[in-house]
Amino acid sequence: MMKKIIIAVLLLFLCFPFLLRAQAKATSIPKTKQATPKTKQVKNISLTFDADMTSGMLAKLKSGKEKSIYNPEIIKILRQNKVPATIFITGLWAETYPKAVKDMASDSLFEIGDHSYSHRSFTDNCYGLPALPEKEKQADLSKAQEVLRKISGKTPKLFRFPGGCSSANDTKLVSGYNLQVIGWTLASGDAFNSNTKAIVSNVLHNAKDGSIIVFHISGGRYAPKTADVLKVIIPELKKQGFEFKTVSDLAKIPHK
Repeated sequence: MMKKIIIAVLLLFLCFPFLLRAQAKATSIPKTKQATPKTKQVKNISLTFDADMTSGMLAKLKSGKEKSIYNPEIIKILRQNKVPATIFITGLWAETYPKAVKDMASDSLFEIGDHSYSHRSFTDNCYGLPALPEKEKQADLSKAQEVLRKISGKTPKLFRFPGGCSSANDTKLVSGYNLQVIGWTLASGDAFNSNTKAIVSNVLHNAKDGSIIVFHISGGRYAPKTADVLKVIIPELKKQGFEFKTVSDLAKIPHK
């Protein structure tokens, strides 16, 4: 009898650690894997607007063939939605609409860029634009800067070539005026286009982080649906996580 008791005690002694581990495993609370918080990816985008004006456009405006080459509703929509933008203005346009230029320049939401004086192309065969003779390029640049500075009260730091056409020598010439050349990565397609849906689709399908989109501020037959397009794309781009920036803020170009 005593022998059986001793054997039972020995077995209990040997199995006791295993029983404790099994019980601990059964009663322990499983550790939940904590989800790593996702960081929101910010996508930046810049809306830019060209204020074109050639001598031919100005002649039509003065003769009454064109009622206006400025759609103020565009600026109104940008302000209502607190969307910063960069406006590239020709000297001829600034002289025609000085109050509008002063109004834009006084608003911290906008920055003013130089778009030449006469909106003549710096190269041949550029979207049908009249070509600017080589010997007149410097004078055109100087006059544009002078006009914009006088009217806006600010000296532009950004420059966009008419039609986006230029040569290496042209870029060098512009740089001599302490101007940063700015093109675009996405053409909205608003010029001479009455198809609102097509413009909207183009922008929404092709906009990416860092996109610089070009529109036109002229309205009328030159850009008839730009305002309507903005009403659709601004809220939609915001839903997609885009934040609007001026070109200087997007490209981190010093303001001074």
